[in-house]
Amino acid sequence: MDLFLIDAAGPFFRDLSRKRIKTAGSGSPSRWVWRALSMNATRQRMLAYERIPNVSTAFCAMFLFSSLLAVAAPPNEDPAVVYNLPWTSKLAWQNAIDITAEKGADTDAKLASAQAKLADQGGGVVFFPAGTYQFKQSIKLKDGIVLRGVPPDGETDARNEAYRLGSVLEFPKYQFNASGDGTPIDTAFKAIVLENPATGSNTGVVDLDINRGHILFKQAEDGTCGKNRLVVGCILRNTAFADPGVPDASIGQKPWQRHTWRFGAAIDAKSSENLLIANNRLPKSGDDDFKMRNYLVQDQKKQPFEIDGVPFDYDNRPGIYANHASLGGPGGNGPDGTPETHPDGFRKGVVIRHNYIYSTGRCAIGFSGDGTVCSDNVIRSAKDVWRPTATGRDLTSGSSTNDNRAMEIRGWRWTVSNNDYEVYRNWAFDRKYYINDGEGLMHEDHSNSTVKDSVLTGNKGNAYLSIYKTAGIDGLLVEGNDIRLADNAGTLPAIFVASNRTNDAFPTHNVKIINNTVGGQGILIDGSQESSNNLIKSNKTAGPSYAKGGKYVITNQANAKVEDNHGFAKVDDSPWLGQEARKAAERKKK
Repeated sequence: MDLFLIDAAGPFFRDLSRKRIKTAGSGSPSRWVWRALSMNATRQRMLAYERIPNVSTAFCAMFLFSSLLAVAAPPNEDPAVVYNLPWTSKLAWQNAIDITAEKGADTDAKLASAQAKLADQGGGVVFFPAGTYQFKQSIKLKDGIVLRGVPPDGETDARNEAYRLGSVLEFPKYQFNASGDGTPIDTAFKAIVLENPATGSNTGVVDLDINRGHILFKQAEDGTCGKNRLVVGCILRNTAFADPGVPDASIGQKPWQRHTWRFGAAIDAKSSENLLIANNRLPKSGDDDFKMRNYLVQDQKKQPFEIDGVPFDYDNRPGIYANHASLGGPGGNGPDGTPETHPDGFRKGVVIRHNYIYSTGRCAIGFSGDGTVCSDNVIRSAKDVWRPTATGRDLTSGSSTNDNRAMEIRGWRWTVSNNDYEVYRNWAFDRKYYINDGEGLMHEDHSNSTVKDSVLTGNKGNAYLSIYKTAGIDGLLVEGNDIRLADNAGTLPAIFVASNRTNDAFPTHNVKIINNTVGGQGILIDGSQESSNNLIKSNKTAGPSYAKGGKYVITNQANAKVEDNHGFAKVDDSPWLGQEARKAAERKKK
């Protein structure tokens, strides 16, 4: 028996296992011509090929060489073809450079070389074969460049725990130092960004495991923005970054204090049109977390207060922001955003699908747009998390908020479907009260638009579906959702469709709330007296009610037709009253 040994050093050969071909012969069974035995030894593979009698050495060598070439070739297919979006196939997938073949003192230099070559050719893919790549600085993507790793081996659905990737990008770890000015923030918290946000198009990140880095595809200050951007198939760990406003010297904080930035998402991408964020996994991190003693904040009386054990929690961050934008005035005030007043908040072609997001706090997915599709995502937040400060500056109480929610929805004509979420409130500093958050899927009247021709279907969660005081609804389907509230989820109905603001009524038209299951609380719809063509039908309850009196109620304050619902004790048709009118009525009773 002869053995041919090939030293396949480097990360770019996949293991070959039990490959075979058939030899010619009338009626004879298939025979093994060669087999590959792979031995992993710290990023080096030794492949042994067993010579079979009657097969020439030259044939075996030729077959082996061609097989290895095929294995080493970068993938060149459209990784987003399953989403059937015409624009993704137009990216330069066929034009790829293997980063390991580039010259350079380190990975940063090799990537710069590869990008420069591809930019001269009109764009393409920088391919990272299996292995770990250390980066010292943030990556600045040129126009037309996609970073791509080896496709997943085995499990291909990022929502499943077994999802793994072989190409790993690692950025510097933050080394906390509780003395002097502390370790400078710019020594860590790196990102993959765009070299020119105003023009950067046909660009993205595919099939890469990213540790200690976030993805930030911005727009220019004037709102100018490139198009055709994607993040597909990636894993992101330890993605939070430091709040630039902490420490706050004005309240006497110590120079070494650090806190995660409330608005710093793991994936934050904007695009003038066509944005795909799909099949990414944001798993539980925590291995880089650190705790701080004698952390100074201000209490409810604006007095200095020190806490021990304040965490820098890498999972306390927004998960995905997709064209996330402010569309109007603050909650309860307006004006509401429109495509004319806030064009960057009504961009088209946003798709957010098949992602897994774990967090200990903040919003899992936030988006704005016109026609956004957000579906089939899995969201999990941690239970019983202690949150002594949500801002990094202020002590928490029961009236504080960390904006823990499954989704923050903005814009028109969105479809939110088949998402599976579990969201929990954090404990305030005193551990006696939960802070005021823990929402589910929420389109609220804060920096937002009215609701127009939108869809909430097939979602499953433990916190309410909320169209919260939006100053107008015209077209909404709420169908087939299974919403069973956690016992600490608050007092709002499980399905809450409210057009009216605190003191002002607005019309609710063309709303259907049908075939839903609710648990813990009931269903509410409200609107002005002009509200019309609304329907609440074939909904049912599950489990005990947490409402006052232990009864499920449908509150109908929008002239809805209510029929064939099951498990509800009553339908409350009493007219809607604003806060001031309710207070006046209560005073009159007294």
